Amino acid sequence: MPTDGHFQAMQLAPCTPLPDAALSLPPADLEHSDRVHASWRRHFRALPSGARILDIAMGIGPVALIARQVSREEQRDFELHSLDRAATLSAAPLMLDGIAFHACRYDETTPFADGYFDAVGGQWLAPGEGGCLGELRRVLKSGGHARFMFHAADGAAHQLCRVRLQAIGALLDEFQLIVHARHMFEVAFTQETALRRDLLRAAMLALDSQQRYAEAAAGFRAWSRGIPNAQAGEQVLQHITRCWERRGDVTLAQANAQLDRLEERLRAAEARMRAVCALAVDEAEAQRIGGLFRTSGFTGVKVRPLEEAGLLLGWDLIAA
Repeated sequence: MPTDGHFQAMQLAPCTPLPDAALSLPPADLEHSDRVHASWRRHFRALPSGARILDIAMGIGPVALIARQVSREEQRDFELHSLDRAATLSAAPLMLDGIAFHACRYDETTPFADGYFDAVGGQWLAPGEGGCLGELRRVLKSGGHARFMFHAADGAAHQLCRVRLQAIGALLDEFQLIVHARHMFEVAFTQETALRRDLLRAAMLALDSQQRYAEAAAGFRAWSRGIPNAQAGEQVLQHITRCWERRGDVTLAQANAQLDRLEERLRAAEARMRAVCALAVDEAEAQRIGGLFRTSGFTGVKVRPLEEAGLLLGWDLIAA
């Protein structure tokens, strides 16, 4: 058995599903998100009671959720709508805890009257969303408020996403943790069948596969020491350890299914990080987007860096 502690305490922990928090950043690394959150709270607090608010390209709905929080805390009675192209939403609006979620295109099919909203906004939009600006201007009342945020190239979120991409690539591709784990399980299960007649060979193969995984795990730990999401990588290693410790209670197919799900989640996280990085824009592009707002009928357009304590968080676009 390897001696780095990765295979100790056999049979103590269940082979539980990978937690949803896997690959999430530790709280300290999300400090920039707390600052963005605070900036949205200030924005919504400036709106009048009863304001109608539209959040577009909602994703998981953070902007609408912040607006709802402000509305409830300060008895503002906001009317909240979120709009997204997600195919998972039904055609009819879905009302969830005070927010109406709509699955719509951002064009003339948007189901709102002229000047319906007191405020429109969105966070981390794709630069290519400019085609919807005329429609947003139509549904925003005269004198209304528009606020949009964009990822800043080399800003805090962009940098963290790049680090997370590097970590996933190191875990899956450079150190090949899942590959080594699969081989380790396969050898362990083979020991009990075809190779049981040659115990020495079986023991050597098992020791070799375990040692290769242990070396890969140790290499990844050394590589990830000091990076922002080291804790997330450790969660992945701990999950594999739990599966290994309970290998006597599952079949090889079940063990492989666990590893398959783990790899799928890692690849899905990798795809999300690549998508976020693709949204990052530099100052010139942010100003170009501001020009699109002006030509679409918005007034008072200002594009400025959203910064705090010298940290670039994103590009903040304010218009009416």
